[in-house]
Amino acid sequence: MSSTKTLQDVLISVAKDTQKNLSSELDRNMYPSHKFSRSYAKRKKLILRSHEEFLPINSFRKRILIPIVIIITILTCAMSVPAIREPVITFIVNVYNEMTDFIIRSDSNEIQVTTNDFILNYVPENYTLQDTQVAANIKTEAYKDNSGHSFAFTLEYYKNGINFSMDTENAKVTKTKIQDLKTVIAEKSTGVNIAVFDNKRHQIWNLTGNIDYDVALKIVQNVKIK
Repeated sequence: MSSTKTLQDVLISVAKDTQKNLSSELDRNMYPSHKFSRSYAKRKKLILRSHEEFLPINSFRKRILIPIVIIITILTCAMSVPAIREPVITFIVNVYNEMTDFIIRSDSNEIQVTTNDFILNYVPENYTLQDTQVAANIKTEAYKDNSGHSFAFTLEYYKNGINFSMDTENAKVTKTKIQDLKTVIAEKSTGVNIAVFDNKRHQIWNLTGNIDYDVALKIVQNVKIK
């Protein structure tokens, strides 16, 4: 007995096979091809959270304050360590010893002497004037002898204040008075530096040179300020 299939039966059979194949294909493709680790998932959450929790720092003061606080904290911690603190203190002391600054300020409203002129009543033998420099608030005369020794005397005027520095590195420093004015003398093997401070007239006398201490002292003691 032979069975006969109609066209409708064939179409139904093909449709069922196609549906079965599609269902199997969908089941296979529903699973991901790569499974991410748990640590990656945590990092992803942290990244997304950091972008969501944005801390605005808009003002200039805040942007400057943060690094300043960090620097101060680092310096404070560093200075608490003896191995770091001792070299830093030594460096500061060495700088102070090598250069002495005289910061002079005046709040006086009195009319000050603005004439910057002087006469060296004593000039060592064989020394001749080599150069003279004159400006609004300063005058300098430079002297030299035939053997190469030289010195310069400067008179400087200041109105409200002045920062005056003396090289005191490896020097013998003496504080005294010349013509009843405060005087600082720095004596080294290479020469001498004498500074006289006339706070009342707002003037500083300064002699520097590679000459003997006694000779330099005599020059300054006999100078006449006009």
